Amino acid sequence: MGRKKIVVKISKQVMIRCPHCDNKNKALVSIENSPQFFICPKCSKEVRNSIAQCCVICAFSDKKCPRTVYMEA
Repeated sequence: MGRKKIVVKISKQVMIRCPHCDNKNKALVSIENSPQFFICPKCSKEVRNSIAQCCVICAFSDKKCPRTVYMEA
């Protein structure tokens, strides 16, 4: 009996919600990219992740970034 394979599905597109104006924005995610901030196109404010979260995807999206998914697998 061999080792069991774990298949991890990583989203390539996520919806990030701006905490200032509640606008939802699509963002493309790459495996190497874990953005620390983004600028909301509606209100033009810079949104940064908290110290407890690794990136803005984990902080302001309903999905997790690729780095977090790989760490949990």
